[in-house]
Amino acid sequence: MTISPRQADAALSRRVWMLLGLLWTVLFVLRLLGPPNLLDQDQQRPASYVLDTVQNGNWICQRDYLNDITSKPPLWTWLSALITLACGRINLFAIYLPGAAAMAGTMALIFVAGKKHFGFRAGLFAAIAVVVSSAGSKWMGLARTDGVFTFTIAVTALLAWRAWNRGSGWTWFWVMGAIATLAKGPLGVVLAATGLFAVLWERKRTDRLPLKGSHWLGIGLFFLIAGGWFALAYHQEGRELVNKMLGKELVGHIVHDQKGRAPGRLLWQPTLFYLSNAAPWSLLAFFNLWRICKWPAQNPDERRFERFLFCWFTVDLLMFSVSPHQRADLLWPIMPPGALLAGRELARLLDRFKPTMIWSVTATTVVLGVAGIGYYFFPLRAKQPLVRQTVAVKQLAREWDRATGGHVPLVNMDAPMVFQFYLNILRPEMPPEKAAEILRGRQPAFVAVQDMEALKAVRMPDDPPFFVVLPPKNERQRCPMQIVSNRPDFVVTNGFAFSSESAK
Repeated sequence: MTISPRQADAALSRRVWMLLGLLWTVLFVLRLLGPPNLLDQDQQRPASYVLDTVQNGNWICQRDYLNDITSKPPLWTWLSALITLACGRINLFAIYLPGAAAMAGTMALIFVAGKKHFGFRAGLFAAIAVVVSSAGSKWMGLARTDGVFTFTIAVTALLAWRAWNRGSGWTWFWVMGAIATLAKGPLGVVLAATGLFAVLWERKRTDRLPLKGSHWLGIGLFFLIAGGWFALAYHQEGRELVNKMLGKELVGHIVHDQKGRAPGRLLWQPTLFYLSNAAPWSLLAFFNLWRICKWPAQNPDERRFERFLFCWFTVDLLMFSVSPHQRADLLWPIMPPGALLAGRELARLLDRFKPTMIWSVTATTVVLGVAGIGYYFFPLRAKQPLVRQTVAVKQLAREWDRATGGHVPLVNMDAPMVFQFYLNILRPEMPPEKAAEILRGRQPAFVAVQDMEALKAVRMPDDPPFFVVLPPKNERQRCPMQIVSNRPDFVVTNGFAFSSESAK
């Protein structure tokens, strides 16, 4: 029986989808099983947004464990909150799955786009490149909005590419742009549209494609979706929302960073971030950028797409370089075009080899990449101080639950949000003076404390003693917090002292 080229291509595509799905699953499981590190990368704040949504019903606009208003739109929070509701309580799966699912979606987009415009191998190599890297490993398991934001930008950018080539379809571009705005802000539309600078690059070509199509319906839907959420949030929070989200987060990060540095002071740094975080594929991406300028593709569709990727990558990188607010994770939106450029270059370099050799190299690369990421997640990461502290706080939460059965009120003075995460509670912090007042009462009281010196400083000379009930003495050195009480141990009575705020 003769197999047609279409059937052979479909069978090969199924194998690739299985490979990519297996790669994603293995990396996500490794991330879930690896030692947690919620004290790093400001992950405590997004986790508190999820708890505020689920426990307090604040779906429109959330507040964190310090009672500060959210700095980002709520798309990631909504996704994590829905998973939390399905799980019954917050956990690592609920806060990591949105980013990991965004990674899976980005891999699929890159494979399809790369296969269509550059060939099957280029699409496969590009999909692998976006996940088997330092940035990809963080993307799989980081309780932040950056991964979801990157996926929405990638979808929006490819919709812009399709609309340019078809001369229509801009409504979907704007709708997806609104979703990207709900992920992290209006900059998402800008980052997704930069590839359209290729229209100017193509202006002298006889086979150029001008921008056509109406934008009015799409713009209207954009303001209805993104603006509608902002209007509801403004109705709930008022001027504080504008000051935080537009003043401090948007305009503030454009004008200066936390150290007061002006735009352009660290122009070189994002390029180094990309080279290291996307290594080794980043070198291939930059080499392909040079090839696009030197030897543009002869096929009009391929030439337009390579120039679209060139502009998407370089203009976004320039924007990140000029911005005074710089962090390696902010560069994730250029990972998709960078991976497509790298995958295309790698496919060209391996074109002279036999298919069996190429598959062997691919399998070896995937295995080595997974092994390297696994090594980072387990033996290497486990030695980091913040990881050890996170594990210690997790163990303390388990001991508290085991000792009290979850029925004893706990007052939060300044405990890390990680402690509340593992207890599935959200308690606002209180000043040391209030905590000391509760401890000097006659009812049994338990207070979660991180800064013990601050609590001791506000105690009065005639205050009764308080006792550290958890963690045990042999574990206190590595745990960043303690639970203190005005009783030497857990005394179960009919009454406990607690703040009205702690019960929220």
